[in-house]
Amino acid sequence: MTSIEAPVDLSKFEWIDWDPEDDEKGNLAHCRRLGLPEQVVYEVLSEEPVEIELPVETAEGAFVGPNRARNQLWTLLFDTSYKRGDWLRPITGWRAKPAEIREWEQATSKRWKGRR
Repeated sequence: MTSIEAPVDLSKFEWIDWDPEDDEKGNLAHCRRLGLPEQVVYEVLSEEPVEIELPVETAEGAFVGPNRARNQLWTLLFDTSYKRGDWLRPITGWRAKPAEIREWEQATSKRWKGRR
């Protein structure tokens, strides 16, 4: 595994690159199988995403942030889309683990009061 080294600048991305709904091997189907609704990706990116360090092999950036209801922190992994360099491609995601929550708290200087 490798670690993410350079920070990802979310402001350079103009679109979220999802595979078609009927692509069973695509990123949308993968995220849905994991219980990660696509709406949560948009919510995390628009709320308070914080880039964290994670050992990964298939992503450029890992972010932790709350959903819009602010009752769950999510960890999301992204890559730059192979289709266009200004598209962000979700790779996978999960409910944030305690260590990831601590990184978010440290970066935002806030205490997470949602479910743990």
